[in-house]
Amino acid sequence: MSRPPPLVVEPEVLAQRAAEWLAEALRQALAGGGRASLALSGGKTTGPLYRTLAAMPLPWGRVDFYFADERCVPPDHPESNYLLAEETLLRPVKAKAEQIHRMEGERENRDAAARDYEARLPPVLDVVVLGMGEDGHTASLFPGHSALEERERRVLAVVGPKPPPWRLTLTLPVLQGARKVLGVVSGAGKRDAVRRVLAGEDLPSARVTNAVWMMDRAAAGQ
Repeated sequence: MSRPPPLVVEPEVLAQRAAEWLAEALRQALAGGGRASLALSGGKTTGPLYRTLAAMPLPWGRVDFYFADERCVPPDHPESNYLLAEETLLRPVKAKAEQIHRMEGERENRDAAARDYEARLPPVLDVVVLGMGEDGHTASLFPGHSALEERERRVLAVVGPKPPPWRLTLTLPVLQGARKVLGVVSGAGKRDAVRRVLAGEDLPSARVTNAVWMMDRAAAGQ
């Protein structure tokens, strides 16, 4: 599968351009009159993006919200991806409880939490938002981790190299099977990872071959 070309924008318009991309993807998913699924990620870049997206005139009551990954912390913890999404997107669009499908990272039995989340996922996600770490990871799929080779499970509990170590994450088959995937990257600290991913190096972000990567010029470099 050929990789979509990266989209490079000025830093001050990254959130706006990414929000416009996501809004159009959601409109296409909703065009048939049904519902659409949107899977969210955390990270510093997504907060401004979600705030911008929340202001866009979409039928938010027909969008179901999922998560690409979650840290194993309570939902009100500062490191929680859910908390970030709740403050910047879910609360502003007045999403109802039945629309929100969060990963229960605080559960003691992490494998059971992962299996329960598998049961809640739709067969195919309509739209997914991803980020990219300085090591090339995406969601909570880290370089060299055995989770990258998973083909049967759709959600896994994993231990990563960054604190907090335990995470829940969607697996590559789910990400690769999504209808639309937008990866958003910002900052010079991501430049080397971007270069390696776009060069086809075997990093987790590079394995999501259906992703459109949108980045600011600091991340894109030359």
